[in-house]
Amino acid sequence: MIKLEHIYKSFHHTTILNDINLEIKDGEIISIIGPSGSGKSTILRIINHLIRPDTGKVYYNNQCITDKNAQKIRLKMGMVFQHFELFPHKTVLENITLAPVVHKILTKTEAETKAKELLKMVDLENKIYDYPNTLSGGQKQRVAIARMLAMNPEVMLFDEPTSALDPEMVKDILDIIKTIATSGKTIIIVTHEINFAKNISDRIPVSYTHLRAHETAAN
Repeated sequence: MIKLEHIYKSFHHTTILNDINLEIKDGEIISIIGPSGSGKSTILRIINHLIRPDTGKVYYNNQCITDKNAQKIRLKMGMVFQHFELFPHKTVLENITLAPVVHKILTKTEAETKAKELLKMVDLENKIYDYPNTLSGGQKQRVAIARMLAMNPEVMLFDEPTSALDPEMVKDILDIIKTIATSGKTIIIVTHEINFAKNISDRIPVSYTHLRAHETAAN
């Protein structure tokens, strides 16, 4: 489903990704781990075409992702960001329903029904009309996960979903991701939670600055 070929990326004359080659099959769950600054999050952003590689290509279903088709393909990829990226001026309900309605995936009524189902799943049904500034970090991340799921993506990208949370919040988010992992969707997780990665993943490609990606078995 997803293929990275000879990906190179530098920032400020520092090489972050050096000849990264990776194939991810339909329904596969992989975790990308490695030290800070090794390019883990950059890989996700390149897959989602939020960052362009200096050289190399990314394919989705055998189609090379370019500026022309990136928006259409991105609708099939949901992403949960490290720092939530919720709209502060919109309620929890509005944050979740905005994209499905704007992109005409669901009607407003359908989107609101779906949002309520998802908020119940992440145990936030009582926060439906609250604004992000009233929520804890863990609650914001659960809203972000619900927002992603509302688009029914074929691929789910998690960019260090627990790194901005207090330790007591981490387990709740990891438990939600474990539940999502039973859906059969393709999931790529960047995480520092090594034990979690081993338990949930089919494979663990490990990224290191200036080196090619190494791969280890999840178990």
